Amino acid sequence: MKIVLVTLYDEYCLGARSLSSLFDSEGHETHIITIKGLDYVAPQLVPPPEEQDEDGYYSFCTYVTGKETRIFLDLIEKIDPGFIGFSFLGINYGLAVFLTEAVRRRFPNKPVIWGGTDSTVNPEDNIKYVDAICLGEGELPMREFIRRLERGEDFSDIPSMWVRRPDGQIRKNPIGPLEQNLDNFPWPDFELERKYVIHDNKLLETHFPPSTHLHTNFMIQGSRGCAFTCTYCHSGHSDLTYPGQKYVRTRSVDNVINELQYRKKTWPSPIERLEFLDDVLPLNQSWVRELAPRYRDEVGLPFYGYIHPNVSNPEILKVLTDAGCKYLIMGIQTGSQRTLRRYYDRKHDKRIIMQATQRMIDAGMRAMIDLIGYNPLETEADNLETLDLLCDLPRPYGIVKINPMAFYDNFRILDIAKREGIMDQLERPKGVHAYQAKYKPEFLFWEMLHTLAQFDGYSKESLLALAEDEHLRRNPQFLVELVEVMYRGTYMDGNPVSPKDEYVAYLRWRLHQIEQSSMYRVYKKLKHLRLVG
Repeated sequence: MKIVLVTLYDEYCLGARSLSSLFDSEGHETHIITIKGLDYVAPQLVPPPEEQDEDGYYSFCTYVTGKETRIFLDLIEKIDPGFIGFSFLGINYGLAVFLTEAVRRRFPNKPVIWGGTDSTVNPEDNIKYVDAICLGEGELPMREFIRRLERGEDFSDIPSMWVRRPDGQIRKNPIGPLEQNLDNFPWPDFELERKYVIHDNKLLETHFPPSTHLHTNFMIQGSRGCAFTCTYCHSGHSDLTYPGQKYVRTRSVDNVINELQYRKKTWPSPIERLEFLDDVLPLNQSWVRELAPRYRDEVGLPFYGYIHPNVSNPEILKVLTDAGCKYLIMGIQTGSQRTLRRYYDRKHDKRIIMQATQRMIDAGMRAMIDLIGYNPLETEADNLETLDLLCDLPRPYGIVKINPMAFYDNFRILDIAKREGIMDQLERPKGVHAYQAKYKPEFLFWEMLHTLAQFDGYSKESLLALAEDEHLRRNPQFLVELVEVMYRGTYMDGNPVSPKDEYVAYLRWRLHQIEQSSMYRVYKKLKHLRLVG
């Protein structure tokens, strides 16, 4: 059977890639269609109303044109799949509805299934538009689904699926058991065949959108699940999605190393860096101790991952650095203890955050800080406490672009917003299963002040003085321009993980990589033959 899996503004799409490999292992032919990519999720990239066509879809930060929709439908017609699956996040719910309705009008007899984080947390809304939805981890239910579909058998009782029966009734099956041995699943599908990107009114037969660092980075997930219960994060709700189950699981070291060795040999261009997408990379410390020396000896590529302040074991951090870890991204989200404990369910005080940052620096890696802004639950005192923490953090560190708080439907954080009576300060963007704060200049003001704290040119006293400037609060554009200048002057290409003083070392490493490539060796041989001739 031919199968089409559609991902929206997400070239990572590990869920779809894992399903694709699973379907292929069952003897099917899977095609992955990616609509644009993560780098294109931005309000400023959405065409203004006067440039929007009537048969396209336009939300506040994502869109497809009418031409892109027709390209999408024509491609499905050419492939002629047995069913079509969509995987998407809550930010693209409206886009998924639009494209699904377009598919149904043109191919009324093809089953359409949705899955991903939005279907897991918003099944009541999702099932309205499709034949079935898959909740939670998809490999086991979808394998059973496709087997039954191929045999023409009833599939309405498969655990972890909601199914629309022929009489229109919805069968809501409970969540099924999770696979505990992740090695039983094939590696995610990063093969180059049968991959398509629809972007800028064109069909590109390529595996990634034009603007993405995944052309030179490779991503891997050594584990699934998160031990923490952050109220604003999908991973923090695993205890509700899988009650009573063990949802934090780890692949074997052999399995991870074998995949990476295979990718190094088969990737079409030299891989410069690995991204470990585990929610918390150092969580399973015995696994890290086993993985690190083998990674260093058998893979040998720079890599980065994610860390929680509460798991900053200095020995493990040094083990990661010795294996090639260049930086870890640590979510502290805010410096306010009130916010962390009352709203975010995160239990780490200023001492723990500073200690974790210092340990990363001492281990020889770069500390990257992740923050959440634009949160009406936070007060003036909360923002000042965050600024105080950022000014006192050990240096050097960098700040990842500060993300606005999203109050996703059926997440704990939305219940908290209702409890705290701030719903009048929130708005729901078109086509999104979440609320966000109504814009106030003060939100941008605090984002810029917090961002400036990472640069050595600003003392704590000077930043606190700026925090009292009422004119800047009402007109933060000056701070925006100041931050842009600082990023350009301090970091290579404005990227906070690449200080300019480290760029020469990077260029030398990149030259070494090129000189070791087979293409370069062939070039030298041909050049020598020409000189001899």
